[in-house]
Amino acid sequence: MRVRRLHLTDFRSWREVQLEAHSGANLLLGPNGSGKSNLLEALHVCALGFSPRSRSERDLVRWGADRFVTRLQASRGETPLELAASCDLAGRKETRVDGTPGRLFSRLVGHLSVVGLYPEDLQYVRGGPELRRSYLDALSCQLDPNLVEPLREYARVVKQRNACLKEGDQRDGQMLEVLDQQMIEKAIPLLEARMDLVERLVEPVARLHGSLSGETESVDLFYRGSYGSEDLPRRGQALRDRLEARGRALRNAESSAQSTLFGPHRDELTILLAGRPARETASQGQTRTLAIALRLASAELLALHPERPPVLLLDDVFAELDGPRRERLAKLLPRGGQSFLCSPHRADLPFEVDRTFLLEAGAIRETR
Repeated sequence: MRVRRLHLTDFRSWREVQLEAHSGANLLLGPNGSGKSNLLEALHVCALGFSPRSRSERDLVRWGADRFVTRLQASRGETPLELAASCDLAGRKETRVDGTPGRLFSRLVGHLSVVGLYPEDLQYVRGGPELRRSYLDALSCQLDPNLVEPLREYARVVKQRNACLKEGDQRDGQMLEVLDQQMIEKAIPLLEARMDLVERLVEPVARLHGSLSGETESVDLFYRGSYGSEDLPRRGQALRDRLEARGRALRNAESSAQSTLFGPHRDELTILLAGRPARETASQGQTRTLAIALRLASAELLALHPERPPVLLLDDVFAELDGPRRERLAKLLPRGGQSFLCSPHRADLPFEVDRTFLLEAGAIRETR
């Protein structure tokens, strides 16, 4: 799979722009503020249905405009693919997949695999557990697009259950029991997918971190559920029994909190560096290396799917690294696939690219 063309209208800083991409490495070269990251963000939105930088699609509309439109044309061999997304200031969304219209941005997932390396990725290590949950879910859905709908359904049931709990003594007990069972039914496939994914990530994350850092510190990943002190059963009746038991144990606490206190929406991915929580102890350099290792491990897993090798989006990553780590990262990047790289300086990249685009004065031009 490769991106052939990206067209934007009123997206972030871009009024109107079109980029004709090379099947190899594409360098977006320009000073800070020239719109490089915005192009990567648009690619991310078209492929994954959300922005890596904003929770609200309305934030992506250019100042002074009332709607953004992104359109991406790609191909798998001779088979064309077109993905489009738009949203106006009122939050009204529209998508198109090969011309078929829809409203949900999540329907864009599963057609084009993308892995981005962004400055904000440091928060996957240092930030709150919701960021690590989103990392797992986004990768899980790329590996298996059939998980998109269960994620949406789980969020819907939790919202309904919270509303029921907020009714206090006036709540419908039978309705709460129904929602309890619905929540458990929706939670099980998500938990199974997350735990399986964490198990698959441990080896590549540890290996890539060691290769990138040049150090021998151990790295480990653990899925920590909101289900008591013992490890969560992996699947089957034992998993269901644990969820039901946790629900009973937390009934009074949930009534007081008027909120659902267990489930995938409250779980944690714990990252350990040298046996200690990386969130609390990792240095800036270690945090950056771990974040890159998480992303490169994602690319490795996605590359196992022969029909959807991932497109890499690298947002000024090399400028943040010292010389040795820069060289190591260059050697670790997958070869033979398509990539888009942002940089204010050509010298930051320790390898040659196939096509360079110069961004200046609100326009793009190809340069040699």
